[in-house]
Amino acid sequence: EIATKHDIGLDFSLWNDKLTGSIDYFHEQRDGIFMSRNNIPQIVGLTSSPYANIGSVLSKGFDGNVGYHEKIGNVNLTVRGNITYSKNEIKETDEAYTNFPYLRQAGFRVDQAKGLVALGLFKDYEEIRNRPSQGSGIMPGDIKYKDVNGDGVINGDDEVPIGATTRPNLIYGFGVSAQWKGFDINVHFQGAGKSSFFIDGFTVYPFQEKSWGNILTDVVGNYWSLGINEDPNAKYPRLSYGGNSNNYRASTYWLRNGSYIRLKNVELGYSIPKRFVNKLHLDRVRLYLMGTNLLTFSDFKLWDPELGSSNGQQYPLSRTVTIGLTVGI
Repeated sequence: EIATKHDIGLDFSLWNDKLTGSIDYFHEQRDGIFMSRNNIPQIVGLTSSPYANIGSVLSKGFDGNVGYHEKIGNVNLTVRGNITYSKNEIKETDEAYTNFPYLRQAGFRVDQAKGLVALGLFKDYEEIRNRPSQGSGIMPGDIKYKDVNGDGVINGDDEVPIGATTRPNLIYGFGVSAQWKGFDINVHFQGAGKSSFFIDGFTVYPFQEKSWGNILTDVVGNYWSLGINEDPNAKYPRLSYGGNSNNYRASTYWLRNGSYIRLKNVELGYSIPKRFVNKLHLDRVRLYLMGTNLLTFSDFKLWDPELGSSNGQQYPLSRTVTIGLTVGI
């Protein structure tokens, strides 16, 4: 694998170091990526796919950080931020030819989310009969999909790039710190954006495992139900005992925005004046109260989007509050 990298950057310091920072633009071409071959004819006689240096990916973007330092009266103030944005494109990979370019990996981003385009829920049997075929057993309250290629059948040829990538393309953070006499405060936010993910599994699909498992409270009152809630835009399709191959396909219906902003850290401190501390033959004594993962702001509410989980079955990040004492001799 060969990486050809280009980078241009700027470091700056203005107004007697009050404003400092740096910004870099990067451009990286990776060729000869070692990967499995997936398009070898059976006539070759191989029983498994060999590996070869055949992949190529172009990545580009920028990252930077900035800090502003100011003294206002007896207050020392610092404001800081950082950001990283990257975008990539698969240039070459081993894949079969297709008449539908959107089915290819080349030309799209690494980890690009792909699936069907959901058009809401079927309202009645007449609508089901007058639409492209989605298979057998379709009933009102099931998800209807867009026939992208216009062949009258909903299948894998209708799966298109949807949303963003499953890994964030944008990562950032910002914060502020201040000191006033013996008091100090530090606040830090972190965030991620430009990402999408599918929710799935028995955590999300009620009764997929029949009598086993729990049901999210988010489902209650929000699913399509005959004579009770026949909303074609209901949050969940009709309930299915034992699974539903039509409703559980990857689509925009189950695609969620993975962006979030988190109050990552807050710390309050007080340093006891030296005239008292020195009497105890100590150099410094500081009391502090620190909180971690206190608040998360996101459109997605079922579980922590930072987990990168499709079903929420991971141990969550802990919210902690710490009271401490630092002693310097």
